[in-house]
Amino acid sequence: MQALPSLRMTANLNAVLRFRLSPARAAAAVVGHDVAHHVVDPENLLDLDPLNATALTDALPALAAHEHEMWLLVLPQPGSLGALRGPVALNRAALEVGEAVVASSGGLALVPHPVGRGVQWRVHAAERPFTPPTSYDAERALNETVLSAAATLARLDVAAGSRPRSDPPADLAPGYSSRQRLAADRAARLLLACETALDSDGAAVSAYEAEVRAQELRRLHRAAADALCAAASWIG
Repeated sequence: MQALPSLRMTANLNAVLRFRLSPARAAAAVVGHDVAHHVVDPENLLDLDPLNATALTDALPALAAHEHEMWLLVLPQPGSLGALRGPVALNRAALEVGEAVVASSGGLALVPHPVGRGVQWRVHAAERPFTPPTSYDAERALNETVLSAAATLARLDVAAGSRPRSDPPADLAPGYSSRQRLAADRAARLLLACETALDSDGAAVSAYEAEVRAQELRRLHRAAADALCAAASWIG
């Protein structure tokens, strides 16, 4: 299954909202190479069948009709919830899988749960989220973090680690600028590189060096996540 279904969902919902991309095309792009995506709406927030899963193709028009300015990508981590403001049930669910999609005006959020080679999206009630940084501000913060982390890791000579697997680049929906596409692709690749590097202690020869290395990688991972969220959440 392709990584980060919430990225595809955010980008395509925003494209439907701003650039009149058809819901059918958006749903197909979100599913991508997965077998199927379904939406469960146990609280009947979208007027879907609360007792059964609804195919994304049938559910996406209801999502697109929800009144708000944009959809936000959220990649929460312990200690850093990003744009999420609750309620607790949403925060916990998003933290468990590490991603979510939230309506900028609040009211609705979607959390993806992998099921085999498919995804089941659960609809949650959501408080109005915090406004994410602009793509420009997030890119600048990421650049500063990259330089700072690189200097620290080079000084300690502990940057070594496994080479990340080769995944396809982040692909935003029609309507996003070339700058946002490049920013999303770079941020996604840095996220993957950090996750791979955190699987080992690299060239660290002491507990202190291993901890400093991990701290820098986690800081870089957070900055890359913020940059990816900003690139996907701001459009036009």
